[in-house]
Amino acid sequence: MRLPAEIEQRILELISMPDLNWKSARVHNKKLNRIRNQMYKLTDDFAQAIPSADKYSDAYFAYNFPMNFVKAMVLAKEVNCLYPQLFNNKDTIRILDIGCGEGAGMFGLYYGLKNSKKFVLTGIDTSTQMLKKCKNMTHSLKNKDACIRVKLRRQDVSHGLLKKKINKYNIVIFANVLAEIFTGDNIPVKFIERILKSTDDDGVIIIIEPAAKNLSRRLMDLRNEIIQKHKGYILLPCLHKNECPLYEIRKQKEWCHQSISWHSPVYMKIINQGLNREIDYLKFSYLVISKKDHRKRYDGCYSVISPLFREKGRKRCFLCTPAGRIELVRLNKLKTQANREFDRISKGDIISFENLVQTIPHYWRIAENTKVKITYRKNN
Repeated sequence: MRLPAEIEQRILELISMPDLNWKSARVHNKKLNRIRNQMYKLTDDFAQAIPSADKYSDAYFAYNFPMNFVKAMVLAKEVNCLYPQLFNNKDTIRILDIGCGEGAGMFGLYYGLKNSKKFVLTGIDTSTQMLKKCKNMTHSLKNKDACIRVKLRRQDVSHGLLKKKINKYNIVIFANVLAEIFTGDNIPVKFIERILKSTDDDGVIIIIEPAAKNLSRRLMDLRNEIIQKHKGYILLPCLHKNECPLYEIRKQKEWCHQSISWHSPVYMKIINQGLNREIDYLKFSYLVISKKDHRKRYDGCYSVISPLFREKGRKRCFLCTPAGRIELVRLNKLKTQANREFDRISKGDIISFENLVQTIPHYWRIAENTKVKITYRKNN
């Protein structure tokens, strides 16, 4: 998974280092150090729940924009692959990015879905400075693709009320913004209910949040409340409507989040010198919420919610199932042609089986004749 080359180049142009690479890094040393210092301050403010992306906009744009862009692109591809009926019959895809910032959410969705379709992207934010950067990104996209229209406006939507439209949105995305809109312990279901009214019959809301435990568990709270109050349907990451298995494991303090490997841009590696941050994995939590229930086709499919642990004499991982968190194990001596796909699975994959051995609750075993199939891979 990579950031598109033209997006990477546009970022470098907008932070005034268009020729940045390993050879030219020394020439830009002063600018690089300024961005690194801003990164430290951004991190400190994030830990204290202080919004400061406006204040340190170059650092946020150089570091956070590409990661948020690729997260949205990954989720767009996943939704389109698993639920193609949502977009197949649409001539134009209308996307609303609430709290759009520089537009990473809506631009990432566009890149994940783009084909011969037309796109109308609407970005709203309270920050004039962020909207200006978003506008600068917009120019390069519109010059390359005549099938895309972008509308930007300054607006506060913390109440969840949007302007009435004749053409409703196919996707509404919140990319790392709900923590700023709602600083308390929960995200009001009423807010989500109001936003859903702005989507068409097959419309979805995509929420992306940082992988921090408190924010991820808050998203899990929202997921459970939506299901309990019948205010919508959770399409992803869950493939069932029962209690979240990780949410119930309180003693182990678990939380549902993703960790996806990607090829970070060279310029990010240059900036990261001295910061030593984990930039080789995209870590986040998310929900995809719909008006309609489209999940029936995935009965018998399960989400992998851990890495594949390689231990002496065996391999194992954990699955999210309607019955709870399940440990899935295969002894090395039982590896066969039928079950060899088990060696390729990674966190975030969706898998299915034939001839699985379920000996005791919450422990499943792969036998020699068990057929393992990877239905979807996030890391493609």
